[in-house]
Amino acid sequence: MPALLRLLGAAVLSALLVAGCSSSQPTASTGPSSAPPADVVLARYADSSITADQFERRYRRTIGHPDTLDPDAATAYDDFLQRYLDFRLKVQAARDAGFDTLASLRTEAASYWKQMARPTLLRREVIEPVVRQIYDRRQTEIRVRHLLVRVPEDAAPSDTLSAYRRIQTLADSLDQDVSFGDLARRQSDDPSAQQEGRRGYRGDLGYLTAGQIVAPFEDAMYATPVDSTSDVLRTRFGYHILRVEDRRPRVGRVDLSHLLIRPDSASAQDSLSARRKADSLRQALRRGASFADLARTHSDDRRSAQRGGDLGTVQPSGSLPPPLREAARSLPIDSVSRVLETRYGYHLLKVTGREQRPSFAEAYDDLKQQVSRLPRLEKREAELARDIRRQSGVRVDTASLRQAAGGTLDTTGRALLPVPSGANAAVAVAFLGESSFTVRDLARHVARTDGAASRPLRAVLEGFLNERAIDRAAARLERRDPAFAAQMREYRDGLLLFEYMQDSVWTVAAQDTALLREVYRRHADRYRFPERVRVLALRAAADSLLAPYASTYEDGAPRADVAARAASDSLVRLDTTFVTASSSAPYTEMQSAADGAAHGPVRDGGDWLYLIRDTRLPPRPKSFAEARSEVVRTAQDAYEADVVRALRERYDARTYPERLRHVFTDTLTAGPSQP
Repeated sequence: MPALLRLLGAAVLSALLVAGCSSSQPTASTGPSSAPPADVVLARYADSSITADQFERRYRRTIGHPDTLDPDAATAYDDFLQRYLDFRLKVQAARDAGFDTLASLRTEAASYWKQMARPTLLRREVIEPVVRQIYDRRQTEIRVRHLLVRVPEDAAPSDTLSAYRRIQTLADSLDQDVSFGDLARRQSDDPSAQQEGRRGYRGDLGYLTAGQIVAPFEDAMYATPVDSTSDVLRTRFGYHILRVEDRRPRVGRVDLSHLLIRPDSASAQDSLSARRKADSLRQALRRGASFADLARTHSDDRRSAQRGGDLGTVQPSGSLPPPLREAARSLPIDSVSRVLETRYGYHLLKVTGREQRPSFAEAYDDLKQQVSRLPRLEKREAELARDIRRQSGVRVDTASLRQAAGGTLDTTGRALLPVPSGANAAVAVAFLGESSFTVRDLARHVARTDGAASRPLRAVLEGFLNERAIDRAAARLERRDPAFAAQMREYRDGLLLFEYMQDSVWTVAAQDTALLREVYRRHADRYRFPERVRVLALRAAADSLLAPYASTYEDGAPRADVAARAASDSLVRLDTTFVTASSSAPYTEMQSAADGAAHGPVRDGGDWLYLIRDTRLPPRPKSFAEARSEVVRTAQDAYEADVVRALRERYDARTYPERLRHVFTDTLTAGPSQP
């Protein structure tokens, strides 16, 4: 039961609300999205009510944005209101029956909260802000140079100081108007700065955008104006100074085609001849010739020529040669560039499509996956934890910690293993707000945290308190975040709904034999077998395992013998299958076959099948036992309808559909009312 509930949860609510709604479900509206008045009551029951804004929020989460109020939409809204009211009545009945006090449901809700609170907090306070920042920044790309004085993160203080003094000397040189590129070529520790023709030569990294470089460098790059030099900054690579040369809107990927004319040699005459040919082809294109046809006939890039010059989808800021890169950025769709020269020869370029900028919601999942690989998430989480600690108040009693831990601390103050025992383990040594943490708590943190046992005590304490700070904020999330509170309330209501339906509807109906017999008698015409073909099906992981059976049967062995042999074969599964008009391939092959005909071995998904037709079975009524599962479902539906009628009477439930139509005519229509 708990596992099942964990899978269902609040989904039960949505599923039951959606089921049976009008087939003409509203689609997303393009009209105004003003919220319905909060105080308009659409339904009442007991001491509770359903207001227009509650209805609209539930409708959005379950169906989507309400549509214009045409007759079909009005019917869908009315239907949804009735189903939402029925849901609320069942939850109310579950509470009145004391289901909310059940230990199993409380445990299940607590388990869900534990699964969701911390991830929700981190998603909203850490992941989403970082993803949003990268999304916004990626609308711009920046051409940047840099100077690097390399120094490891864990360098000795003297080495770090030496590196810092050196970068400051370089900064002073820049203040004296020394060329940034010249200085980078002579002094930068980035090897590419001295390698002409490589990205990074003279410090020039080209155009970069968010997510391509380490966060401190990226922050400085976006904060530095064009034609300006940054302050000294530190990354894990060392100390940097960067200069922003240009910034421009970032262009998305493009669908690109090209035509290349390569000179026969490096001679000026051959180069001129190639250029003239490219010019003549461009004139032909201006007169209406097909780019793809000319590329197939004349392009010296034979790989793309076979595809009519198609280069596929490329990023203009990527590996394209600079002249092509700039043309790909600026060319209108379906226009052809001027003749462009690169070291490969002369090109004609055509942009056939451009990627549209996705919305933040559309880009979120991909960006989230990219961000998950960046260390800036850890940094952001640490910053959040420190903010919580400052707000809550934190104190560490280092003296008591050392005294309580005793011999479990080595001379460097690193290890808190094994877990201390006795009175010392219970000594409180760290405090966050009103919470206190013992030596044992800290030692357990070390035991379950990779690498913690080798870290200095100060770093261990920092990590421990950061975790506790995040836990503290997560514990308060439901009180402070209305959206999360609604999510938890929905989940708890889903558990109550499931428990109520299981206890008061589904089980009762399934066990009421008299009711089931009456349903079967009343609706006997529903419970019939259609025309069927009985088929012997042998299934195995490989066709070679079925080949002996096919050979034996085709040599004249009786079906019963083949079946008996297969039943004793651990590598073959034997089934009797009934094939109908609604069956799928390869079973459908058996419908038109003669009795005794065989089919296969044939692949079916990841397995192989060998099928032998037995006989055709005419339509007939199902017995009560054969129809029981269908009868139970019918009975449950009928019983539920009776239960809902009783609940509506018990709680004096009323709906006001005329108010629903009035409110949604005013607030959710896409335009003015039509006469």
